[in-house]
Amino acid sequence: GLSELLDQSELFCGWVDLRWELDESSNREIQMSGGTSSRDGSVLDSKESDSLESWPLLRPLQDLTSRCSFLNSMFSLNLSLEEVRQTDGGFASYFVRYSSLCNCAVLRNRQVETLTHRQLLDTVAQLKNSAWPRDAKIIITSLVTKESQADIDSEFAETLIDLAASVWSIIAIGKFPGDVSYDEPIVWENGKLFTQPSAPEYSKSVIGMIFSNQLTTNEVVKLPQSFTAAYLEKVGGIQIRWTNNLADHLLLRDDDTKLMLFHQVSALRLHKASPDSLFPPALVDETLRTISLLVPPVLGACNPWFQAEQQKQQIDGQAGLCDRLNSSERQIDRFLVWRERLVLLKRTFDEAEPRTLSQLWWDDRRKSQWFTFWVAVLVFIVTVFFGIIQSVASIVQAWASVKSLKANGAERVA
Repeated sequence: GLSELLDQSELFCGWVDLRWELDESSNREIQMSGGTSSRDGSVLDSKESDSLESWPLLRPLQDLTSRCSFLNSMFSLNLSLEEVRQTDGGFASYFVRYSSLCNCAVLRNRQVETLTHRQLLDTVAQLKNSAWPRDAKIIITSLVTKESQADIDSEFAETLIDLAASVWSIIAIGKFPGDVSYDEPIVWENGKLFTQPSAPEYSKSVIGMIFSNQLTTNEVVKLPQSFTAAYLEKVGGIQIRWTNNLADHLLLRDDDTKLMLFHQVSALRLHKASPDSLFPPALVDETLRTISLLVPPVLGACNPWFQAEQQKQQIDGQAGLCDRLNSSERQIDRFLVWRERLVLLKRTFDEAEPRTLSQLWWDDRRKSQWFTFWVAVLVFIVTVFFGIIQSVASIVQAWASVKSLKANGAERVA
């Protein structure tokens, strides 16, 4: 059952944390000597390549130099240490998800435990060759592990391919036991994972089919400035669930009561800068605009609602710092890939009725009705208040009259 998987995952992750506890503090330190220079002149640790070559996947990459080398290899970039440091605290949320996926992959197949971070990067490098179809998993695994194809276990190969594809694409590909996130995985059964976004056959690849032909509605809705994630929760009762899966972005779940909101903005921007990106630049830009629409910054900083969300869970801080949209950029016809989901979200929100006094107070979507309702409530409260005062005054007056009669009667008897 789910509870057994959770217990198994917690025990396994606890064992991993204990196994590397002694090394964790040293991993956070940046060794600045005996290495090569990065683009900004910072000296990289000479052991950074050793950590990727020798560290197993279960050993988290904690130091900035290892993370910088990992990201540069993953996305074919030349990031500097300072760029990595200033982006979400060293891409903290991205590597938290990376470590979680590695742990879940080991639960699916224990052979993954023997792989290193470098071998995972080599697998990604093979996947970047768009000629590889899904049924080439044995060949790819053999190239990475240097083992003969006859010795490669099919389940191990599938786990490795799904893990590498998920880490690289920021899309949940394949099912992993112990993954308790809300992410809905994409099953890659056959065909190519992707082709170049400019290629005609892009829409036929696994990645291309997810984001192609999303525009199926011409319905026009208005997206006001107040249409934010905080407002959706406060007024519409729609709970926000942060997701690492780009394919789940803006999906409504659980009878339209939960909204999936993608937050791995730092990794998404790396895809845009990467020469071998999976996604067209227009898709990345539109995704960032939808995040800015729902989580608008305030004076160049994260808004209070988003800061409160960060206190609850690990969220990419860059998700709260996207460029603020003006009125023309909020027009629904400016969205192509995500239009259908935005229209459904807006329709669901408009149809949601307040269920609590708090929602009634903040629900100003129909201002005339809101004003009429609260004026009626005020009149009712005032009426009840003065009614109570009048009743109390009548009781006091009656009590005073009775007391006066008793006093007069006593005087007459005397």
